[in-house]
Amino acid sequence: MKKKTKKSLLSNTVQFIKLQISGNILFWGTYIGYAIADNVFHTSSWLAIAIPSLLAHFLFFIVDKNWVFSDKTGKRKTGDEVVRFVLFMGLNYFINIGIITGLENFFGITPYVGQFIAALFFTFWTWAGLKFWVFRAARHARHPGITIETRNTNAKRHAKYKRLEAKQKAKRTARVHR
Repeated sequence: MKKKTKKSLLSNTVQFIKLQISGNILFWGTYIGYAIADNVFHTSSWLAIAIPSLLAHFLFFIVDKNWVFSDKTGKRKTGDEVVRFVLFMGLNYFINIGIITGLENFFGITPYVGQFIAALFFTFWTWAGLKFWVFRAARHARHPGITIETRNTNAKRHAKYKRLEAKQKAKRTARVHR
């Protein structure tokens, strides 16, 4: 296995483990919040899931941004990440409520157990969404997979390279003659 592939595999494994650890904020925050809202405040099931889930999602974003998918290069735009996180986790929020209430209504499974069943689904789904969409690495403006290569663009790039090469050669020559 190539060194870069090993490093990438190790990096992805570490991120996955970190996400599972930080996922406890989301899972247990919602779980304990549901227990309090249900047993102490006697709210309806969906509301008892909804409110603690929103609070847990807020904390989950902060931990994911600053620990799990932290990027020391500063190339990311936090505003874009916040929008993508809200969209992705908003979708997850409704999927989670759908799974839990569906299990309760159709199979008689309490939300206490339903949370564990939903967590199995979200273990891999959330990692993939956060890794490859929400906190994805900064992209270059030009991507060879979507750039149509023509004789003109190739010639322009070649000419630009030649100008740069000539400029660097002139600098080296000037340094030698000093």
